[in-house]
Amino acid sequence: MRKDYAVSEVIGAVILIGLVMGGIAIIGVILLSTPPPEKTPKASISSYCVRCDLQGTYEIIMYHGGGETLDRNITNFFLHTDDGKQEQITPWWVYDSTPEDCMFSDIGDSSLSGRETWTTSDYWKSGQTLRFRFISDKQPAGIDVRYIPYKSPMMSANFKNEIRDSTCVKDKNPDECTDPTAELTPKLKSVSCPAGCNGDCQAIFTYNLTSGSYSIPVHQSGKPWNYFQGSETAGTLEDFSSSTSEIDTVKVNFSKSVVWWLGRSKSEKATCG
Repeated sequence: MRKDYAVSEVIGAVILIGLVMGGIAIIGVILLSTPPPEKTPKASISSYCVRCDLQGTYEIIMYHGGGETLDRNITNFFLHTDDGKQEQITPWWVYDSTPEDCMFSDIGDSSLSGRETWTTSDYWKSGQTLRFRFISDKQPAGIDVRYIPYKSPMMSANFKNEIRDSTCVKDKNPDECTDPTAELTPKLKSVSCPAGCNGDCQAIFTYNLTSGSYSIPVHQSGKPWNYFQGSETAGTLEDFSSSTSEIDTVKVNFSKSVVWWLGRSKSEKATCG
């Protein structure tokens, strides 16, 4: 009987080994059949951090100084704070040229750098600058740039003991701290089209303005802008006021896609179909 049990144990072990090896072979086939990810793009990226006010508002400016273009959909940013935690953050603006931050807010007013939000851009290209703005009760310690599917950062910046103070922070004068979020910006409200969306669509746009007023001629293609790219519609709005912010609208007919260039900002793209 002991011999029978011994033989059974040997046969069982052989079967078990065969099943395990078969499983490994299947996993190996699956892994080998999955194409390896592309290489992490090479880009020269630099950044710095500014303390904007006395209430914990910070901005991070990140410059793409050369190299490959980065796809927005798979480029992620992780903020590290001095308590050892990290969180994913999203850029606020993408500037085509002159970098801006809360310490030099007048630069944008004089140079009128073209810009768009991170969510409306498709790529982050060489020469463009990202501007992050956030409120934190912890001091920023650094930021990582990660490119999916890679977990290792393609760029890491350390802000420890190197955070710049805006003038109002240095002087401890909150009245001098300006709010850069008050500027005129376009906004896509809705898109409608007939059944099938066969190239006959309509977009409704509005604008956001926290304070003051502006007058910009219709169909002005030089900065400050007021024109629609992708539509023959010239628009109807010339006067923009905080009292009618997100109330006044303009309807635009288009067939493929349309973007409103207003002030110095580019709206979200409306697409047909």
